[in-house]
Amino acid sequence: MRPCRVVFSVAVASALVAFGSGWSDAHAQAWVADKGALDLSLDYNFATSDKVVVDSGADFVSAGTTTHQFTLGAEYVPVSNLALNVALPFALLAYNGTLNAYPHPGGGSYDDGKAHATLTDLRVGARYQVLDEPLALTPHIAVSIPVADYETVGNTVAGRHLKALHLGLAIGRVIGEATYVHLVYEFSVVEKYDRMPATAQFGQDRSDFAATIGHKLLDQKLDIHIDANGRITHGGVNFSEINFMDNTSDVTLYHDAILAENIYLVGGGVGYQLSNALGVSLSGRLFVAGKNTQNASVIALGVTWSPL
Repeated sequence: MRPCRVVFSVAVASALVAFGSGWSDAHAQAWVADKGALDLSLDYNFATSDKVVVDSGADFVSAGTTTHQFTLGAEYVPVSNLALNVALPFALLAYNGTLNAYPHPGGGSYDDGKAHATLTDLRVGARYQVLDEPLALTPHIAVSIPVADYETVGNTVAGRHLKALHLGLAIGRVIGEATYVHLVYEFSVVEKYDRMPATAQFGQDRSDFAATIGHKLLDQKLDIHIDANGRITHGGVNFSEINFMDNTSDVTLYHDAILAENIYLVGGGVGYQLSNALGVSLSGRLFVAGKNTQNASVIALGVTWSPL
């Protein structure tokens, strides 16, 4: 049965930032470069979806979005084993679903089918490699802060506009001379969406994880890997718990930013070191499961330049 044309939207806050750029180089986060190293990066991520996957019942079809995201990043190693990093994404978003199918009185200004451009959340962090053998072991800490007043309500949103503290750990192991295994876990302490008292009761802390198995060829220049990524939100509200017939409820109006969004992606990629200073990469992730989220798959291109 087709969903009723009541006044609501079926959007989710985009986790594509995490999977498109933040984790595109997850297989490198357990190792820190030599003292004095500087890496500058530019990542491009293309993501597209055609529906919203709910926790139970029928999904919301023809409610997808297309996202182009560009992320400028830098990492510097001032002392041995310590890396400082910064990343700033810029997003270009457009609703590709049926116009006016899911109207929203709480906002949804990006749901007009036109392209909307915005900076999103600046992330600044540090990681320290405490062990190299028998496993590379590198904890990290970071903060992310919204730097633009982007839309958080509607099908097409660039994020949830919430500050967060990120704590994580990367583990890596080289097998033989060319094969490696890499795991990353990150727990994010996220501020409450306190636009209204009713929305502030829902927590948005989350866990992100990534796993990679890779192999290097051609004198270590060619890197081929398979990957899995996931996000689990600890808290939030499910679609099945929202009364969409009551369009005066603050939870209904602003549910996009408080959803209990879970996402699982699998894929792979390839990287090539063109020179000692320049590397390129191509990777993809396919949506395999999730709830309270869009069924978005991601393709990512990256360029890294190491002038020092």
